[in-house]
Amino acid sequence: MSQPRLLIFAKQPVSGQVKTRLQPDYSPEQSAEIASFMIRATVEMAVSAWPGDVVLYAWPDIKHPLFNQLARDFRITLAPQAEGDLGAKMLSALREGIAPGAGTAIMGCDVPQCGWDVIDQANDWLARGKNVLGPTEDGGYYFIGLQQACPELFDKIPWSSNQVLPMTLARSEKLGLDFNMLPKLRDIDTANDLWLAAQKYEPLKQFLV
Repeated sequence: MSQPRLLIFAKQPVSGQVKTRLQPDYSPEQSAEIASFMIRATVEMAVSAWPGDVVLYAWPDIKHPLFNQLARDFRITLAPQAEGDLGAKMLSALREGIAPGAGTAIMGCDVPQCGWDVIDQANDWLARGKNVLGPTEDGGYYFIGLQQACPELFDKIPWSSNQVLPMTLARSEKLGLDFNMLPKLRDIDTANDLWLAAQKYEPLKQFLV
């Protein structure tokens, strides 16, 4: 029986293009450095906790030095994200990743404080044929694991809003789709988010100002 796959979504950490909501508390260069740290921490944690394949879906440039370094260091596969909004990207990746008899999950890089035990629990549920969702404090989710790619969960969702989670759950209910819920975590978008997450995850304290 196939092991569930974990697909990590990451945006290249280029100054001025990532973590812009950390500004003005942090410079564009510092924000990119924080983004780089979060991507590496997420990959390292995922590889240590996930028994199946881990694939890093990169955007927009799969050849960014950080992505190539992670592929070498952790022996993971790199893949380009599809065109379109976040929903289109995730649906495309799920369709590529789902194998018969094994679920597939997508995780972002905004919750490096997520412990290996959370990922281990998600894998266990997926391997037992369950669907999994990891909600965030801001009304979104950091993790979604499915047994089948469901287009209805990704079409016309107002991404980066507080409606992502409630709309996803409402649609899943209409589809008769149940989710096992992981602990609610805080996405790191703002300086306040970073400070709060650092209280639970020591490595983030190096970035506190």
